[in-house]
Amino acid sequence: MENKRRETMETICYRELKERIQNGFYQPGERLIETKISKEMNISRTPVRKAISMLTVDGFVENTEYRGAVVADSRLTKDDYIEMLDVLGLFLKHAIRRIEVKKLPINYKRFEEKRLELDWALESKKERAYFYYGKSVLLEFVFYLKNDCYSEIVEDFSVKVEQFGTAEVFSIIENSGKDFVKSIEQILFSIRKENYFKALEVVDQITERQILSAYR
Repeated sequence: MENKRRETMETICYRELKERIQNGFYQPGERLIETKISKEMNISRTPVRKAISMLTVDGFVENTEYRGAVVADSRLTKDDYIEMLDVLGLFLKHAIRRIEVKKLPINYKRFEEKRLELDWALESKKERAYFYYGKSVLLEFVFYLKNDCYSEIVEDFSVKVEQFGTAEVFSIIENSGKDFVKSIEQILFSIRKENYFKALEVVDQITERQILSAYR
């Protein structure tokens, strides 16, 4: 029973510290002092110590020789996000060109299912609904490249955003979410009509809109 309780406290402490780091309550380079945190959270030092160790493994904290555990500079800023968007845009264009050249059949039903999942998530007020939709749609397109490396890059990018993305990054994603959905519909419609030039044009518009949202 005691072990179960301790595990629960570790999890609670981990989530709380992680949220504080992501929200900027703890700044990069700031020390995480076990005694201070245990007093603030009214728990013993053991779960705090274990939570900090978990955060170290996940890349949120680093151990220094003289200062001990400090917050790592792991944040993914809006500038980092925009740079990565350019890469993903190239992947999307590459997939569209391959679909055109190879005359690959598109499984439109899969994309319809992703849209229905998004609608359900929005109705249920699930957090980061547009983020998860964007990830799933990109992976669907990258599938047509028939190269696991592209899928791995998209997955790694998504993990970085989910784990280290700042509130500003998710604000960009959510604010441009509706436009992104419309753009995907336009791309699929253009491919269906074999208007690949238009589909490629819309990909550029996706990046442009997110940049505008970022610096508005």
